Amino acid sequence: MFQIFCGYYLGLDKDFKYRFFNLHTLAEHYGVSPNEIRAIMAEHHILPEDTRHVNYNIAQAHATAQELYLLGKKEDLRLFAKKVFEEFMQALGGYEPRKDFENVDYDHIIEGADNEDETVIED
Repeated sequence: MFQIFCGYYLGLDKDFKYRFFNLHTLAEHYGVSPNEIRAIMAEHHILPEDTRHVNYNIAQAHATAQELYLLGKKEDLRLFAKKVFEEFMQALGGYEPRKDFENVDYDHIIEGADNEDETVIED
């Protein structure tokens, strides 16, 4: 379950290498059918259509995982993935089907970041 979460939401394979996964590529990676992956995700309430109702910024976690991978910090990445998984599972207890937490302001995704100095390239 942890490995499926890491693959689907953090983009990490079983060796904690960063790569793109969707349902089909994740299933292929683990040698099972997409239906099996989806069933496991449904059993643990981590389907994308469910997670949007959980107050957890999974996009930020994905970005941090990618950064740790690119910096070559494999042990930090492994610890971070475990922490994110545990935090997300705890946040899952606050599932709010009437709220949609997916509508995040992605221009200001990292708390405390000052994005006013962004350079705009014009044609």
